[in-house]
Parts: sequence; structure tokens; C-alpha cells
Amino acid sequence: MQKILISLLAVFVGFTAYFGIKYYSSEPSYFEKRIIAHTYQIKMAHKTYGFDLVDPEQAPPDIRESVLRGYSIIMNTPFYAPLYAKDQLSCTNCHFCGGDTLGGKNNGISLVGVTTKYPTFSKRDNKSITLEDRINNCFKRSMSGNTVPKDSQIMKDIVAYLNWISFEVQKIKDIPWLGLTFLKSEHKPNGENGKKVYDVYCASCHGLHGEGGAALASTQGKTIPPLWGPNSFNDGAGMNRLDMLSSFVFYNMPYLDARLTEEQAIDVAGFVSKQTRPAFE
Repeated sequence: MQKILISLLAVFVGFTAYFGIKYYSSEPSYFEKRIIAHTYQIKMAHKTYGFDLVDPEQAPPDIRESVLRGYSIIMNTPFYAPLYAKDQLSCTNCHFCGGDTLGGKNNGISLVGVTTKYPTFSKRDNKSITLEDRINNCFKRSMSGNTVPKDSQIMKDIVAYLNWISFEVQKIKDIPWLGLTFLKSEHKPNGENGKKVYDVYCASCHGLHGEGGAALASTQGKTIPPLWGPNSFNDGAGMNRLDMLSSFVFYNMPYLDARLTEEQAIDVAGFVSKQTRPAFE
């Protein structure tokens, strides 16, 4: 009897250790990350909005195929839109989980509700722009690519996806989780320290020379984006701005473990933004 109890105890300890290690060491699932984002942003907004995030697969039959195609484009842009995305970045590199989160710490830049913001006046373009115009700005700047025709299937699919994930929040005014909250620190970037921060916290994923990594396949590009060099975003992209990049780094990097200080985020952003990259035409 004693041997049986000892054996059962050993099995229990073994299972506990295994699943404990698995739980704390594995990356959160897609749904876990969405739940984390939802909880975090409701607390930040100090208001309960009473909605659920929706998945592409939940789209009704009449639009589901288009929504799923749009989701695929967002997740692997160079592979599904090769005529228009010319570097090795995908939309999801900034908009984690295809933007189907509520942003905040570790969850990238949300796209849930982005359709409610357009048309809007753009200071950069000095005119009112549509959602399609804003999407094309990303293709031309962040993807160092070309304009996607507004009547093309690719554009229609992207818009269908964004409309679907924004469906539950379309009546909310002044959605609080859109965009990035810029850092208010007056710290001036220190490039030398930024290089040290990069080497310690960033290089293991993004490469020693900012080349990115973790290729899906020879034809599908990289899941970890290049941060500079010929395959990265060009100098006209929002992420080449110090305020944008430092804020994104502070809230989201290292991936799923954002723990840099504001000063470290500003320093590493200063270092990255000074590296060579394509010129915006």
C-alpha cells in the first residue's frame, strides 16, 4: 500500500512539474492573448463596454471567405499581396494577432474599431483620407511597397476583415484603445546605450544586424520583422519616428514580456531609427 501511495505521489508531482513548466514557459495562445488584452484595456478605460472580440471564423457565411482572406493578408502580407508589399514585414508585426486585440501592454496596436475613425483628416497628407487611403499608406511606407487599387480583391478583403472585427464596437465613440499612448518622458535618446539594450533584449529575435528571423518558409517571409536594412520599413514609415517606435517598444518589447524602462525604450528606438533603411519615394 505504501509503495502504491508513493508511486501515485510521484506521478502527481511529475504531472504538476510538467504542466507547471509548460504553463509558465509556453507562449500564450491566440485566445489567451485576446482575453489578456480585453481585461487590461477595460481597466485602463475605467469603463465597461459590454462587447466581445470576434474571430475571423465567426464571420457570417456571406462574408466569411473574404474576411478570412483579409485575415491571411494581414498575417502574412508579402506572401498574399506580393505585388504591393515589397519588404519582409506583415501587418501583424505591429498589429499583433491581426490587430484583433485591444492593444495595451504586450498586445500591439489594435485594429478593433479602426473602421469608425474614417474618413478623417490626416495631418501627414494634409487632407481627408479614407480607410483605404490609410491602408495604402502602410503599404507604401511600412511595407516599402505600392498602392493597392481600391477596387481590387485584396483591398476589399482587408476592409472586410477590419469591418468584421470592428462590428461589435462600431457604435462606441472615441474608442480608447486605438493607436499608441506616446511616452511623456523628456529623456534624450542615447544611441550607445540603445545599442547595448538592443544587443541584450532584441538581437536574439531580430538578429545582430536587424535582419529579422524565424522564416515560415522560403516563399513566405519572416515572422520576426527586420528592423533595418533593405527588407525593413522605409524612412517614411511611422515606426521610423522616435515617438512612435519608442512607445511601441515600451508597451510591447521584448515580445510578450514588455519590461524595458521608458529610458531604455527611447534609447533603443533612437539606435534603431538611425540605421540604414530604404528611402520613401
